[in-house]
Amino acid sequence: MLKQSEELTRAAEAQCPGAVQRLGGLLRAWALGFAAVRPDVMSSRLAESRRGLRPDEAAGFLTALDARLLHVDSAGFVVAQGFRPKASGGRYALFSRNGSGAAVNLEYLIQMAAAAELLIHHGVAGANICFEQGEFDAVLEDGGRPVLVMEAKARIEGGDGLLELLDSLLKLGRDPQAKARVNHRRKYAALLEMAADGPVVLQLVADGARWAFDVSELAGTLRLAPRTGLSRSARRPSLPRW
Repeated sequence: MLKQSEELTRAAEAQCPGAVQRLGGLLRAWALGFAAVRPDVMSSRLAESRRGLRPDEAAGFLTALDARLLHVDSAGFVVAQGFRPKASGGRYALFSRNGSGAAVNLEYLIQMAAAAELLIHHGVAGANICFEQGEFDAVLEDGGRPVLVMEAKARIEGGDGLLELLDSLLKLGRDPQAKARVNHRRKYAALLEMAADGPVVLQLVADGARWAFDVSELAGTLRLAPRTGLSRSARRPSLPRW
């Protein structure tokens, strides 16, 4: 995990030098517009995140923005243009109210960046990527069947982080009655239903993390097997190799 995080950070800094500073400036500008359109937000002041912006999420989001896969208006509302949007619409707020000011919804940064990586780096057609479908942040389909599901978190560790979700999925695979968050249990059930129709790849994503697992169904429970890489083929939607 630590090695991958360091590698992703180095790659992000090489790919998009100064990404944290550039995105930080854009966020401050968009926050002015957010405060202007939200009567309950009295100030454009952004709450300080304890961990702050990081190179991986910043570079990925800016790359998607520069490739015009995302459109951000002057108030920080994002439309994901490069993917298949959810049926209820596809506008996302980069900010939420925090006291009299605003806070950045960090999870959206890495979620959109990781979905864009499928198009930019792995040649997947945008029409095959369903953004925010069902219980997952993105679903890659092949012939209408899910072959990869992606779930993004704002952090690796801590409350509702990537490790906690992975721990829940593993525990539920051993004991379906194990204690777990309600939303983790829903994701487990959705994965189990998909895996009953054939193998699925689960991609867990955060700043500094791209974890891949082969997911299969065995005797009514889920089995997760770590992958060191994902195959790519010109005959089907390409899958990421991280």
